Amino acid sequence: MKSKTLLAANILSTIFSLFLLGYFGYALVEAGGWDFIEAVEDSFEIITDIFREAMFVYIILILLLIHILSFVLGSMFGWIAYISKKSGLAKFAATLYLIATVSFPFFLICSLPTTIVGFIGAGKQKEINRKS
Repeated sequence: MKSKTLLAANILSTIFSLFLLGYFGYALVEAGGWDFIEAVEDSFEIITDIFREAMFVYIILILLLIHILSFVLGSMFGWIAYISKKSGLAKFAATLYLIATVSFPFFLICSLPTTIVGFIGAGKQKEINRKS
């Protein structure tokens, strides 16, 4: 038997991962590749208006890429954990969601619920595995 909570976490993470890849992938293609930093600056005008230092923009870009990579990898590991019924792998996926949430808290409203549901789903899967 598989955890429905883990399934919900995987669906949430997949939707958010597709949003991240679609939004920033489109910005990357639209900017023509190397002008991606300008596209990120345009996307986060509030942040870049406050801090005009170029180094700060690079730090934001690195944290954003860590966020995207962690969420996409967490989503893939979450689906593998759901299919194979591995609670440890589900906890690893939830940890990747947590790393993504901490690295770029700008998307806190989307990533925090996924992180919480992911950890709950990993715990429920562990209970299901222990019972059977």
